[in-house]
Amino acid sequence: MDNVRRILALVLAACLAAPLACCKNSDSSAEIEIPILETSSPVYNTVKAEVGDISEKYYGEASYGVAHEMAAMFTRSGQIKEINVEINQQVKKGDVLCVLRSEDIEAQIEEARVWLKQAESTYNKLLAKGNVPATELEYARIDYELQKLNQQKLERELLQYTVTAPCDGTIVWINNRNKELNVNTKVYPDWLCKISDSSQNALSCKMLQQIDSIGYGTRVIITSTTGEYEGYVTGMYQQGDDATAQFIYEIRCDSKEVEGTNKFKVCFDVYDKKDVVLVPANAVKSIGERKFVNVLVGGVKVEQDVETGIEDGDKVEITNGLTGGEEIIINGEAED
Repeated sequence: MDNVRRILALVLAACLAAPLACCKNSDSSAEIEIPILETSSPVYNTVKAEVGDISEKYYGEASYGVAHEMAAMFTRSGQIKEINVEINQQVKKGDVLCVLRSEDIEAQIEEARVWLKQAESTYNKLLAKGNVPATELEYARIDYELQKLNQQKLERELLQYTVTAPCDGTIVWINNRNKELNVNTKVYPDWLCKISDSSQNALSCKMLQQIDSIGYGTRVIITSTTGEYEGYVTGMYQQGDDATAQFIYEIRCDSKEVEGTNKFKVCFDVYDKKDVVLVPANAVKSIGERKFVNVLVGGVKVEQDVETGIEDGDKVEITNGLTGGEEIIINGEAED
């Protein structure tokens, strides 16, 4: 009987184990496989930071004409008594343009003349008299000299009440931005008008805006139909008010006058640098005052802060941050 029970128990265990084995096999064969997508590394458009030369240049057109301007100045404050200035007015050097009221200084001059005449008379009488103590005669002479100096000083001051033309030429600008200049207008030390000096026939180039880096002595390459000349900037002037101003650069060529038709191409060669690090101008990014370039390092894009120097339109000088040879990303990730 016991043997029969053991056999039944073994059969039952075998029956129970069989479904479990089947379930295990079924679970194993039903596992879900998730495919892993392989991605390629991003591809960038790059260019190497190079070491080379760069120049800061500006271009324009020049012609011969009156370029040099001189200012007629108020050298003191006062009220206008007479004024004679108009745009395009032709003037000669020394022409009176404006006179300020000078009654007070004229009264001082008249009084000084009286004192001078008296001091001169006293000194001459002592000289003629003779046997005058040397100290008394010396005091009289010193007083006479002092009165002469005072007279000359007042007469020089009187000249400051008259504004005259500093050169021959044409009035091209009048300083009446804040008020009309008429009789009794109160004025202060400043320029009254600007005159194109007709004796200065120079090569001149007009620009729509002032270029800070162009200054006196800047080298200029002049190209005409007959060849190339070298000159330099000798004057800079503004024409017109702030809204419509043009900036005139006067150019001199020491070797000879530029020949050819009276329209010349000019290049202001402001600055040259040799053996500097250069990158394309569009590679330099800005956020506020920060400047940086994207550098490709081991396939990874890295932002590198830089400092820049001069730019020629296409390339920009890197003064700090790169040494040359770096892979510079210029247009982000390339399209497929």
